Amino acid sequence: MKKKKTGRTIKEKAVHMPEIREFKWDRVIVDYLKFLESQKDQISEQAKSVKFLLLLKDLFGLQPNFIEEYVSGIEKYVKVKRKDLLLKGRVDNLFGNLVIEFERDLIKNKKEAEEQLRKYIACLWSQEEPSKRTPYLGIAADGLNFAVYSPVIEDLREEGVNPDEVNFCLVDETNLSSLKPKEIYFWLDRYFQRQEILSPKTENIVKDFGTLSHAFTTAQSSLISLWESVKAQGEFQVIFENWEKYLRIVYGTFAGEEELFCRHTYLAILAKLMVWSRLSEGQLDDAKILSVLEGQFFKEKGIENFLEEDFFSWIVREDLKDTGIDVARKLLSLLKNYNLRELSEDVFKSLYQALVDPKTRHDLGEYYTPDWLAHKIVQELVSQNEKGSFLDPACGSGTFLYLVIKEKRQKLGDSVETLNHILISVFGVDIHPLAVIVAKTNYLLALGELLKKQRGKIHIPVYLSNSIRLPEKRSAKEVEVDWFQGDVYGLEIDGKKVYFSQSLMANPVFYDEGIEAAKEYAENNRGKPISRDAFKNFLQAQHYEVAQDEDAIKALFHITKTLKEFIEKNRDTIWTFILKNIYKPLFLKGKFDFIIGNPPWLAFRYAEPGYQKFLKEQITKNYNLLSGRGELITHLELGTLFYLRTADLYLKEKGIIAFVLPRSIFTADQHDGLRQGKFTGIGLNFKEVWDFEDVEPLFNVPSCVLFAQKEESYQTVYPISGKIYKGKLERRNASLEEAQKSLSEDKVHFYLHKRGKRSFWAQEKSLREEKESFYKGRFSQGASIVPRSLWFVEVKESSLGFNPNLPPVQSSKRAREEAKEAYKGLIMEGNIENRFLYTTLLSTDLVPFGHLGYRLVVLPIEPINNSYHLINADEARKKGFVHLYNWLEKAQKEWETRRGAKAK
Repeated sequence: MKKKKTGRTIKEKAVHMPEIREFKWDRVIVDYLKFLESQKDQISEQAKSVKFLLLLKDLFGLQPNFIEEYVSGIEKYVKVKRKDLLLKGRVDNLFGNLVIEFERDLIKNKKEAEEQLRKYIACLWSQEEPSKRTPYLGIAADGLNFAVYSPVIEDLREEGVNPDEVNFCLVDETNLSSLKPKEIYFWLDRYFQRQEILSPKTENIVKDFGTLSHAFTTAQSSLISLWESVKAQGEFQVIFENWEKYLRIVYGTFAGEEELFCRHTYLAILAKLMVWSRLSEGQLDDAKILSVLEGQFFKEKGIENFLEEDFFSWIVREDLKDTGIDVARKLLSLLKNYNLRELSEDVFKSLYQALVDPKTRHDLGEYYTPDWLAHKIVQELVSQNEKGSFLDPACGSGTFLYLVIKEKRQKLGDSVETLNHILISVFGVDIHPLAVIVAKTNYLLALGELLKKQRGKIHIPVYLSNSIRLPEKRSAKEVEVDWFQGDVYGLEIDGKKVYFSQSLMANPVFYDEGIEAAKEYAENNRGKPISRDAFKNFLQAQHYEVAQDEDAIKALFHITKTLKEFIEKNRDTIWTFILKNIYKPLFLKGKFDFIIGNPPWLAFRYAEPGYQKFLKEQITKNYNLLSGRGELITHLELGTLFYLRTADLYLKEKGIIAFVLPRSIFTADQHDGLRQGKFTGIGLNFKEVWDFEDVEPLFNVPSCVLFAQKEESYQTVYPISGKIYKGKLERRNASLEEAQKSLSEDKVHFYLHKRGKRSFWAQEKSLREEKESFYKGRFSQGASIVPRSLWFVEVKESSLGFNPNLPPVQSSKRAREEAKEAYKGLIMEGNIENRFLYTTLLSTDLVPFGHLGYRLVVLPIEPINNSYHLINADEARKKGFVHLYNWLEKAQKEWETRRGAKAK
């Protein structure tokens, strides 16, 4: 009889530090610090430079040159000889290529040091071929204080570089006297030598690859320059347009930012290289780098769908691949020093958060789930059923997937059975193109050594799709499909409608194989006539399973014709990838024991206008979430709809859902229907609530976790169990073990309380009902006066005075400064009839028992009895208020121009 495998902690090989080397560092560095501290202002910058040279030689065996000895023509920039240093390494390394400028006192002379560095770097780059320029780091120093800069220029093709064309991004700053000797050694090693193996902790990864890093600055500059050269071509337009389309769903109204697209490409490249680094050893030549970036390397390893022809593979197309290889080599120069077998956390989370979002998103602060919280939820659920199936329907960077896999490996042990179990029981879906790549990356990193157990091909079950909006099934007759009888699923791609038969949706592997067959046949017959019979012969000759299903052949031939048309117009690019992903949620319905995650907290009012129609139908009709209070829909966070919709679609009966949600579900009116169980379409029994209001750092918005079980026609009976957590964590992305040392936990019960139309959750079973305030009937919700640049004004100063009946006004300074991106630079000005000038207060103007100064606003209203009448532009004109009319006409034009789709 086989012994049952017991749970065990999975440990990878750790990095060890030889004590004798550390002793040497300590002695050499302490002597260096003592010398500088003892000399202080008495030592010249030349002497500091020489002393620093000796330190580098003792620690690393390095011997940088004085810059004037190395570069001809640079003498004209050198103020003091034998002071400033140049260290040159491999041209594709992001370390070891340094220009160091010494000052007597860096704090006082920082600007001068930066100017001198610009001159040096401009001279160095002017002597190099534009395509082969060394990625220098600039360092300004005085021996103790160091500032590290990543230099960039806008036009990478320019041969001669002027100092004023060199821009600096500050990468790092430190004062060596504030660090321990070991910390100083590793700080210097990071930039000069990189001979030490690094632990893959979030802080290290962000320092090397985050938005302030030399890696990001250098790579992003190359990617933007490359994108500028190809973006007008049809095949690249298709990529960008569809990337933009997906992001509109994620962020609401969204104007594609090319800089953001290149940021996403950068992180996708890094993700691919990190997986290669974890799974393989040795060096990569150019051909292998292309194989990694294209995904062929992973297919050869049996990992079928890690990388496909996605939104970010444009970098390795034939004419662009040299830049792609160059960017990859530079990133690999830093990655090679990480021991990725030590990986124990989602290191991509912080990178993803910093790189993934547009500048204009509605910020919720630190909104990605820290490891400790995700791990706590995962641990709770896996302990109930270690072989349970999991879905994260808005998986983001894949934190929950990563931790579920780690937890299952620990419980079940590493075996081929465990690998196969994970691949059919841990799924993720996201609508964000970059999220899917990063989540797949984390999925593979979590599998780690377990991948060595694989037998045959594997598919990573993470998909690019909308988990709450599934394709609708329609009859072929209804959509006027004449080549098929029965039900079909429809989709529009690049203005063309394509339809899929029910039989093609038999299983995901069958479906994917069919789409690949359609693509292969379309590519092989570019510019040639095709027929359904010839297509069927191709399927049979190539032994595609789909060749045995006549209905599926009809559907696939229809798709093949469409793909062939796109290929011939050079607009094919990513359609196969989209088609293979968008229908995947149909295969996942009703299959999961657990749904976990942190769904979008975007409020309904910020959703993309076209998407709002679908959301409104789900909120008000399918699930009745607002229970007759439709006026609250603009405030409803989409996380609540995700909660009901995903539980309805994907949970098995008696399955459990656990989501991180805003704590507003405790009290906010828009969540009354959820609290009271007035929603329809699904039965949920709220089992437990975890309250994290007093935990920091966490989210900028108070949060909680709500657990519920799917039970047909069930309504929660109160009280429900709860836990209240309090504490201050040492770091945001702490491990669960670290967090538990700082957190207290109180077990409580939460009761539902009702007050008229309102409700809330509270710990107390009964609360004394306060007497209604005398002022309640005299107050209502304040007016929403936006955009403020159109209405908040100040009187324009005039040396000649002005007519008080028709004062000259303009958009107030505060309104202009606080304007959202779309309204930046907007100034309304003109005379206005004084009867339309009012004063108001914002919530930020209120203080205890008082208020700050009043604000002047233009309001097109007239008092009538105890209320006001709103005047439109046409009415203002007819009543003779010509100045108000002019103001309203201009406001309307600005609104329509700047608001875009939402103004309609």
